[in-house]
Amino acid sequence: MPFDYNNTSILRGRDIFDIIKEEYPLKQKWSKHLIVQEIRKLNRTGVDISASNVSKNYIPLFTAASSKRYFHSWRKAVQKAGINYDKILERGRKRRREKLTKWDKKRVLKEIKALNPKSATVAYRGKLALYSAARREFGNWKKALAAAGRKKPKGKSK
Repeated sequence: MPFDYNNTSILRGRDIFDIIKEEYPLKQKWSKHLIVQEIRKLNRTGVDISASNVSKNYIPLFTAASSKRYFHSWRKAVQKAGINYDKILERGRKRRREKLTKWDKKRVLKEIKALNPKSATVAYRGKLALYSAARREFGNWKKALAAAGRKKPKGKSK
């Protein structure tokens, strides 16, 4: 059972590491077979088996799997368990993208046009979400400005 950091009501005096130790004792004896079994079990139960999640919530498993003694990397361990790691990465990208503010080309252009024309070329400094979305949707800030009908002044640029 993965530990839910958001549900602190289950702690009630217990340390996070006590909970993790119940499932993965510190002196756990690992083998390639046992690592593969654990990865398959986590995947079957619907746990996010991305490296970032497992390295935070299943530290002994991640450390063993990534060690030179066994698989050298989490990716190789997951692949040895017969799971397509690229699909796991894609799920993670999708999850992160859903968390972001919903930006599309129309919204980026609308926001750039709403900026003060004199400061539009440097407005990204105070509006990181807009800047990131513009780079994602148009390739870079200059192209986004051009698409919105704003010209970046000629001269020195960093």
